[in-house]
Amino acid sequence: MIRIFICPKCYNFRMVSRRPDAICFHCGAKLEKTEIDYSKYIYMDEQERNTYRENYKKRILTYNEELNKMFQENKCCK
Repeated sequence: MIRIFICPKCYNFRMVSRRPDAICFHCGAKLEKTEIDYSKYIYMDEQERNTYRENYKKRILTYNEELNKMFQENKCCK
């Protein structure tokens, strides 16, 4: 089964069939599996893929900001 992965550093997509620990060919980072099915991905146009990429990027950046806030709050309280 072919799965669609995305890089958390450079946000490039990669299709992978048998490697759950795939790496990005562009930057060498460990890829994260997306929830997109292969059959849906191949029918997505460039704009849809870019939209997915931008939404993923926003989620990652928001998550990182929240983690940084938590660490800063914990650091100040100690």
